[in-house]
Amino acid sequence: MLLFNRLINAPLSRGMIAAALAVLLAGCAKQPATPEPNESLNATLWVQTSAEYSASTLQAYQLAVANLDRALADPQWTAVLERSVDDPALPPAVMLDLDQTVLDTGSYNARLLLQDGSYAGSSFADWCRQVTAPAIPGVQEFVGHAVKRGITVIYNSARSEELRDCTARNLRALGLPLPGQQQLLLSDGTAATGKAQHRSSVASQYRVLLLVGDNLNDFVSGTKTDPAARRAMVAQYAARWGREWIMLPNPIYGSWEYSLYDFEYTLPRDERLSRKRQHLQQ
Repeated sequence: MLLFNRLINAPLSRGMIAAALAVLLAGCAKQPATPEPNESLNATLWVQTSAEYSASTLQAYQLAVANLDRALADPQWTAVLERSVDDPALPPAVMLDLDQTVLDTGSYNARLLLQDGSYAGSSFADWCRQVTAPAIPGVQEFVGHAVKRGITVIYNSARSEELRDCTARNLRALGLPLPGQQQLLLSDGTAATGKAQHRSSVASQYRVLLLVGDNLNDFVSGTKTDPAARRAMVAQYAARWGREWIMLPNPIYGSWEYSLYDFEYTLPRDERLSRKRQHLQQ
């Protein structure tokens, strides 16, 4: 205001007045907004930067290699609950989830954080089509070992069918085998292409020795329920963990998070956070 009064009362040139007004306007300009805090920041950084994450996935896949040799020697060994036949003569196979089990999607989550965005199918598809996802530490060695032992590797993913081409190119770029379309199981949005249905179909053709994933529904159906029931399900199948079933850590996203707000994906962020807080224990 003091500067404005001086502009009125002082005999200034038009150039001086214009310069003074520019200073005023610049001072009133909106400052860049500080990125809003995001609860997945630490989780994404842990996956992308920590030695502990790499150690966890390497540990899981080295255990998977050891268990694969044990499974081949045991004709009764099978990993799929949905199987309709028990035939030790079936050819052996392993089934792996894709995102955060084989392919590292951390850079997509980092992009969302840096752009203050949230997950959307369209932006995830755009990211997938860039074919830049690296391999999760340990998976290439595990898959290579399985192939050497004559075991079919099958990827069971919730990715949509429209992403088949870019997904296959990403796998091949990492040296991961993909001999035919039946080795990459994707979703067309129907119940018939869900993970449990894929497990059942594969188990009718193969003796599935191991399941590897980062989400409870990579191993068993009926997981869309509350956190307590999900933990009870884990306890129910306690003997399978670390044997036929190998779980990888994923603190960024998954059904563990969605169960905290009853799988109501469209809730406003504030409401989701409020419901999450209600699950904290002290």
